[in-house]
Amino acid sequence: MAGSTRKFVLTGLMTSLVLVLTFILPVPVPYTSGYIHLGDSMIYISVIILGPVYGAFASGVGSMLADLLAGYAQYAIPTLVIKSLMAMIMGLILSGRTKKASFCSAGAAVAVWFVFTAGSVVYLKSMVSSKGIDALVSIIAGEKAAEEAAANAARMVNNLPVYLSVSLAILIAVLSLITWFITKKDGYKAFTLRAVIGMSAAGMCMVLGYFTVESFMYSPIAALMSVPMNMIQFFAGVVTASLLAPVAGKFKIKE
Repeated sequence: MAGSTRKFVLTGLMTSLVLVLTFILPVPVPYTSGYIHLGDSMIYISVIILGPVYGAFASGVGSMLADLLAGYAQYAIPTLVIKSLMAMIMGLILSGRTKKASFCSAGAAVAVWFVFTAGSVVYLKSMVSSKGIDALVSIIAGEKAAEEAAANAARMVNNLPVYLSVSLAILIAVLSLITWFITKKDGYKAFTLRAVIGMSAAGMCMVLGYFTVESFMYSPIAALMSVPMNMIQFFAGVVTASLLAPVAGKFKIKE
């Protein structure tokens, strides 16, 4: 099969896989009418196989079609942009050839996650101080929310700093392990290690992207409540893609 034909066929295949894994088994996200899924794992795999440009096409178009088919048309255009950016960011990190590039990528990912986590906690505490828990629960769950929904919203507000801190700690642990491999095992040559750094940066793009979009669609506080679920999606996608990455690497298109 000619190189260009193989690239187009694989791009179509990965677009379909992104669509399918995004569309099946959706888990609704409270407060923002969104959902989480395993489609991000195929986004990461598409970048591994196709590179940043064709991977961005498969990621953005496949995810957008899934939103349209699943009845989330309001997310279609933001999804196209966010998922394409995810693929581009991961692809650029994968193209790094030196230890310095790997260290910089890992450090930037941790720094952005840290700033976002700290800013979110400060913002939440300031909202609690200025408006009070009851007012925030009304904004998040709705003024006429059932007692159970209101209790869940209040619990989420109280526990959100813990959820964000735990997520940051997990990310730092993963990237610290990667840094150790890079230093001790010359791991920057190991494709899957750079891939994990790229997935982390792409996941950061996804969480921040949807937080920004949902802040305009709903409210910043409601968008903040969806961050833990988006982080679960991120971690699930990284774990799934990491398991598949060694096999996917065999199909990688050589530039």
